[in-house]
Amino acid sequence: MAVIKRIQSNYNSILRAKIHFFLKKSLWMYLISMFLIGYAIPIASLGIFLSSLIYFFCLIIILIPIYHFSAKAIADKNSFDADIEFNEQHIIIRHRNKAVVETKEWDWVKKLDITDRDVFLVVYNPNRFLISLSKNSLSESELQFFEKKKGNI
Repeated sequence: MAVIKRIQSNYNSILRAKIHFFLKKSLWMYLISMFLIGYAIPIASLGIFLSSLIYFFCLIIILIPIYHFSAKAIADKNSFDADIEFNEQHIIIRHRNKAVVETKEWDWVKKLDITDRDVFLVVYNPNRFLISLSKNSLSESELQFFEKKKGNI
């Protein structure tokens, strides 16, 4: 069984990856940090909990434009466009914008998450790299292939 999908690095895919990593890793770190700040510097007459929530929402208001401009800058700089073949033994990346073919082993995939709407593959790369596949674009056999591979990673 082989699954072949086209993966492009554009603003939407980069922002989607940033949000995925934020929800999986950074959210808890930011919540705990804002709770500690709310404990150390509470806003007068609001208490620790409400102070922490206000600090957290202020942080989110700062992070939204940072994520937007960061995703835009990366999309302008990065031109990843490839057909990726996932088979039992390897992951083969055929770049459309370069004459390069890469072959990766399955140990290149650090984590495989299957959610209600998507299949996420986090790979070992110097920069965080996420391959996101919508479940709507996968057939039942392709989805079973990834579920089987998830047990091996």
